[in-house]
Amino acid sequence: MLTKRQKQVFDFIAAYKKRKGLAPALEDIRKKLKFASVSTAHFHVSRLRDSGYLAREENKPRSIDIIGHETMIKIPLLGTIAAGQPIEAIQDKEMIAVPKSKIPRSSEVYALRVIGDSMIDEKINDGDIVLVQHQETAENGQRVIALIDNHEATLKKFYKERGHIRLQPANKNMEPLIFRNGRDVSIQGIVLDVIRNISISDDILPNKPIKQTARSSKPYFEADNLSIYKDDILKISSIPNNSVDLIVTSPPYNVDIHYNSHADNLTYDEYLEFTQKWIKKCFDLTRSEGRFLLNIPLDKNKGGQKSVGADITKIAKDMGWKYHSTIIWNEGNISRRTAWGSFMSASAPYVIAPVELILVLYKDGWKKNGGSRKNDITKQEFMDWTNGVWTFNGQSKKGAGGHPAPFPIELPRRCIKLFSFVGDTVLDPFLGSGSTLIASYLHDRKGIGVDIDGTYCDIAINRLRQEAKVNQSSLLK
Repeated sequence: MLTKRQKQVFDFIAAYKKRKGLAPALEDIRKKLKFASVSTAHFHVSRLRDSGYLAREENKPRSIDIIGHETMIKIPLLGTIAAGQPIEAIQDKEMIAVPKSKIPRSSEVYALRVIGDSMIDEKINDGDIVLVQHQETAENGQRVIALIDNHEATLKKFYKERGHIRLQPANKNMEPLIFRNGRDVSIQGIVLDVIRNISISDDILPNKPIKQTARSSKPYFEADNLSIYKDDILKISSIPNNSVDLIVTSPPYNVDIHYNSHADNLTYDEYLEFTQKWIKKCFDLTRSEGRFLLNIPLDKNKGGQKSVGADITKIAKDMGWKYHSTIIWNEGNISRRTAWGSFMSASAPYVIAPVELILVLYKDGWKKNGGSRKNDITKQEFMDWTNGVWTFNGQSKKGAGGHPAPFPIELPRRCIKLFSFVGDTVLDPFLGSGSTLIASYLHDRKGIGVDIDGTYCDIAINRLRQEAKVNQSSLLK
């Protein structure tokens, strides 16, 4: 089912290609539909391709192929599969539409989203979707979904050799997995086809790709296991991939808050596109056992009702994160309510829950075996906080140095003590007033904060010095 905007994009592409014999450039789409940026056009093209309405014609410029009129069938997307180290097998079922021509007759076929780069020499990249025919046998050289020890799944090339089974990555920098006992490995299916994940660098762009260049920068502030970077989380390269144990953050809500250096009034599609990009960046930065605690709205009604919590949860899962649970944060702000819709009438009432969400997500496996394994949570805290409804007040702007959208230290404090060990590295990619770093410092974690705005970095630094009593430190400006 296409949204109204997606249908407009699809209809324009179809009409343009019929008239001119080639697909429009993203800039043509942007101009025609009056999008604010080319990236918004790209977002809609990506969604259309994921839904099976557009395909990519190989070795042709402007290579968008219209396949929306081909018969489509729905198959289950069961979750993610590792093209790298094995990950816990997933049964997280949803449905995707694919052209009927891709599915052999009388075959049980399912889809998996790929994480990792061990199959890049087979043109299977991170974020792609593989179509898998269910079967329990394979021939040498076939690309298979293999289940290891009955709970870890991986995508590799299969070879049965004398005395062992070899699962071979298609990446010259990676070693094969060897199993002497055939009972340790079972075949779940063979790969039939690959649905590529559209990225800005795909050939659908007739012009030069738009790239966000990663850059290395020195910390704006450093002290006692604390680092603050005045930088863009989408572009920063100073934080190594696979180095963060826990992310605790509250991103911009897109409700027209007047930040100094961020537009908080994007279209909803642009907001979701931005969300997709930074959540993928966080996934790359996090260790295999890493967790992601994401404070977001349940929904919003400014500019139209939007299921923000559900939409961002879906994006996070699409980017590779696995869902664990949701904590409900009751701020007790019912008294601030001013929007009722049709007051005391069934005509058009607004139903607004005075709560926010804290999504609890993880990367590869939920059980945490690495780190110091030293806990600092009390019995009473553990009993109280594992109840998934947290009630405490929000943070005033004045108490947070004037930042327009602060959250209280209590939120990251609970997340940090419940979901990380002493000494772990905690990241907040939207540092804001510094609440996450204050909690990290006070509970003996390594804290990293990133914010694009220098004024907000300064607010965080001042709060660290005043509220956390951080030692005199060097301000690297």
